[in-house]
Amino acid sequence: MFRNAVHHPRRLWIRKAIFQVHLWAGVLLTLYLVIIALTGSALVFERELTGFALPAGVTRDLPATPVPIATVVANVEQGYPGAQIDALTVPSRSIPAYQLTLQEPDHHILHMVADANSGALVPAPRTWVQWVHDLHVYLLLDPRYGAQVNAVGATVLMLLTITGLLLWWSGLRNWTRGLRVNLRASWRRINYDLHSAIGFWTLLLSLWWALSGMYFGWYTVMTRAINVVLPVRNMRPPVALAASTSTARMSLASILQTAQAASPHATLYSLSNADLRGPTVYASMDWGDPGNFLHRDIVCIGTADGRVLSVWHYAEKHSLGDWILWLMHPLHFGTEWGLLVKVIWCVAGLALAVLAATGLLMYWNRYLRHAVRAAP
Repeated sequence: MFRNAVHHPRRLWIRKAIFQVHLWAGVLLTLYLVIIALTGSALVFERELTGFALPAGVTRDLPATPVPIATVVANVEQGYPGAQIDALTVPSRSIPAYQLTLQEPDHHILHMVADANSGALVPAPRTWVQWVHDLHVYLLLDPRYGAQVNAVGATVLMLLTITGLLLWWSGLRNWTRGLRVNLRASWRRINYDLHSAIGFWTLLLSLWWALSGMYFGWYTVMTRAINVVLPVRNMRPPVALAASTSTARMSLASILQTAQAASPHATLYSLSNADLRGPTVYASMDWGDPGNFLHRDIVCIGTADGRVLSVWHYAEKHSLGDWILWLMHPLHFGTEWGLLVKVIWCVAGLALAVLAATGLLMYWNRYLRHAVRAAP
């Protein structure tokens, strides 16, 4: 059996069973994979596309000194009294405007942008970029369930990738054929070669996309599973001190100063609870360009007394388990290491769509077209 596995794997009965698993999992998942691959390729450039899609009336050039956050908060309180600022993101080179998420007293959610020069608020209608984002991350479902449905799809992708690797092995003498495409062959053979070669060259990325997709949907379960094999230390969120129950509120300026003092070498990227109505504020402090979370501190501050309740040095990695969890997002989306990596990830995503399409075409060539001809 070992000799056949090395030299003649097609003779093994278990290979036929693996082929059936790979075939039907691929057929059932073809449309899903094409959608996920195409939307994921677009989201590699999500920041740039979001900047292009800013509504009219907002400056497209990032000023040297954007208007203070306090001015933006004051404009919200004046224009939308009663609304709470759930999240505020500062301007960056990719998106040169403040981005805000407001929640009205009736729990209706508003998305706004504020001009970086004047702080003037402009409603931000849902753009095609946000639609593509929600389709990729949540399949346009409720966020509470969409990521979990995606995790099921990622599990099937993991099964497809592993079974595909086992089927790709054609024996010690012929294994190099699976690395290239013979353009002089018939179109059916070219389709087969494309499927085999793309599957091999995108193997590692496909495995990571599957693993990280499972992680995004089942965060707690996957973290525990990884911790069993490889201990997770720093990537666990720190336990914060209890916030004061006082109704007093510090000024926004003092909160920002506290965040900067807790992470002196970083730049503010985003604030939760920017209008200080809740008991705590979370400040994301990025060591590089705002929005690049590869070196980020997350500072939790009590709004009543300005105490630092916790500091999560997100980029610090003390174990292999920390490294794996830290890499989940950047290796999934490929957005944090420059233009070349973005282009590679974008092309690889498109290749995954081609992989699904060529697999379905192989199914047509081998089975469906004969069944159609034989039908009365």
